[in-house]
Amino acid sequence: MNDGYVAAIEARRERTRAALRGPTSELAAVARHQLPVGSRLRFGAGRAVDIPLDGVDRAVEVLATEDGFAVDGEPGGPRQIDLGRFRLRLSHQNAPAVVVLDRQSPRLRDEVERRWYPVEPSLRFVTGLVVDPQRGTVASTNSADRAAERLGWLPVVVEGTPIRVAAMRLLEPGYADGHIDVYFRDATTGRGSYEVGRYLTVEREGDAYVLDFNLAYNPSCALSPYYNCPIPPPENHLAVAIRAGEMTPLVGSSLAHG
Repeated sequence: MNDGYVAAIEARRERTRAALRGPTSELAAVARHQLPVGSRLRFGAGRAVDIPLDGVDRAVEVLATEDGFAVDGEPGGPRQIDLGRFRLRLSHQNAPAVVVLDRQSPRLRDEVERRWYPVEPSLRFVTGLVVDPQRGTVASTNSADRAAERLGWLPVVVEGTPIRVAAMRLLEPGYADGHIDVYFRDATTGRGSYEVGRYLTVEREGDAYVLDFNLAYNPSCALSPYYNCPIPPPENHLAVAIRAGEMTPLVGSSLAHG
């Protein structure tokens, strides 16, 4: 069973490595344009545009609304719009913005390597949710605090040490009902894993909850300054070391020192 599990995790990591050089990679992001609710920007070609984009033969207008965006008058939620070689990523996140991705971004050729701790099957847990709902906020890297709800606590034992993490969901457009995240820091944070912290999507198995630290991943802001990423709340600052999941990416000269 462990062999199949490890192989599945490794295959997932290979897909993530390959996507790093693709058109939706964080490395393709070239700009972030804040768009407060009620304001609009035109992207693309023509004298009337606010944000000109090279090699594009049309324009689109993006209006930020309370519950999403209207693109050329068509309402909808956060989404991505293809525009020539560019892609417009519309994200709400209590601070609506348009992130511009360019499939020809020179950063796609940068020396960057994603890396992970070895897969450790013992750090996959199936546990129950201790229900303890509370609405509040979570800090974020590129905006004011964002509305969030703590659903409760997920208790596990890591190398003999009992811990619990807060299971959370963001209260903002584009966040799917039923989606649960854990934003956490641990004893490896800044010492092998990303200095802001890491994220983990919680899955369901019937009435149980799967907390698999081998699937812990870095927020997009680990690779680009153009993203807005939740900051782990104090209750998810763990004293134990979680040596599983994604590590700090290697960039430039650090590749030579591994």
